[in-house]
Amino acid sequence: MPRLLPRCLALLALAALTFSLATGCQTDALTGKRTLNLYSYEDEKRMGDEAVQPILAELGGLYPDTAAQNYLEEIGQKIVVAGRTRLKGEAKFPEWEFRFYLVNSSMINAFALPGGHVFVTRGILQRMKDESELAGLLGHEVAHVFARHGVERMSKVTMMILPVALLGAFEETQGAAVVGIVAVQLLAMKYSREDETESDKFGMRFAARAGFHPGGVIGVMQMLNDFTHEHGGGGPEFLSTHPDPGNRVKYLGDQLRKEYPDADNGTYVRNPEAYNNALVGMRAAQPAYDLADQGDAAMALGFEAAKKGDKAGATAEYRRALGLYNQAVSRVRDHAILHVNVAQANFYLEQYDGAEQNIKDALRFDSGSFWPNFMGGLVALKRRDNATAENRLGNALRLIPDSPVTLFYLALAFDNGQKNQQAIEHYRKAYNAFGGEGDMAEKARARLIELGQPDPKQK
Repeated sequence: MPRLLPRCLALLALAALTFSLATGCQTDALTGKRTLNLYSYEDEKRMGDEAVQPILAELGGLYPDTAAQNYLEEIGQKIVVAGRTRLKGEAKFPEWEFRFYLVNSSMINAFALPGGHVFVTRGILQRMKDESELAGLLGHEVAHVFARHGVERMSKVTMMILPVALLGAFEETQGAAVVGIVAVQLLAMKYSREDETESDKFGMRFAARAGFHPGGVIGVMQMLNDFTHEHGGGGPEFLSTHPDPGNRVKYLGDQLRKEYPDADNGTYVRNPEAYNNALVGMRAAQPAYDLADQGDAAMALGFEAAKKGDKAGATAEYRRALGLYNQAVSRVRDHAILHVNVAQANFYLEQYDGAEQNIKDALRFDSGSFWPNFMGGLVALKRRDNATAENRLGNALRLIPDSPVTLFYLALAFDNGQKNQQAIEHYRKAYNAFGGEGDMAEKARARLIELGQPDPKQK
């Protein structure tokens, strides 16, 4: 589902949070330098922990391949262990449990959250060649966490929140309005040149200390440069949040020659065979996701046509998307998100019985993630099955408690079922989650007044 997001919004991944700030300096755990940081380790950890589910929702959830997930985790943990040996004791860096997430997105991207959460997309894994490149990439991201670059930058830049008035512009199955009002600070902002250079260099060192060829990270940077040239200068998503500070291939090559002159003659491994074996299933499924990406593009055109009042044009694009999504499912039948895509196309074509069957298929393969439950709740509402809508939307809300749109539709399900107290509670929460702005906030406000409640706008 999140593949339908505009590129700029796909980067908006952190739920708005309130943190206790303790002004002061930190010791960079990698360099020993003193840097400005307003966030405690506890705040930083909570920030990352609470953002995991919204980010997973925006990026299509975990990729449904346990072996590939475990492989990513295994390489990642080796990098963490190696990285910890480079930490400065005076920094008192906590014993965070790092987690690595292989997310089901075609974007070429990887990023880390405060607190030790590292996300790697299916798209970037498809472009790399061996374990040393993966180790270099993960070393780069783990270095950002150890150096606390994210919260350091947040301490220097004013917090930017997505204007809630924009939420009304999104389709009901898309984007920031679904996963919550989001802060762009950590994922949309650019790291400084110094931060990037530090993470590049320590990423190489972490990978080498873990036994991987230190030149792997150079291969990653070369791949990103090649991708940019292949697409006429349009860089991958990785470069949106990891801006190229210059010729990274050159300075990393200089580091390799200086620090690891005998790398090719040593015991360092690249392991292309192990890497390719771990990705066999993913690569076999890629043609299905190529079709799904085409379906996403058709759905986006349908949304644009609908906003212009071109109902016939929108319907034609939704039907084209449905055909592409059905082809994807025929190739890979056990991936829930592909069934959710089919359900979405049927939903906008007002074929709700078909959409319900698609949702049942999605839930059969993955009943515990956001999109099958959220989309399933919308479908149930259209079919006037309020009890099922309550259940599914409740499940979605447990994953992302502050989702404005989920709160609104759950309120509607309670309202349709004449459960006034629950409806009032969730309309009020939805109104507040939208910040009182936008079409859905106004609908929630109007319904609260009709139900005999004080006007929330007057508070």
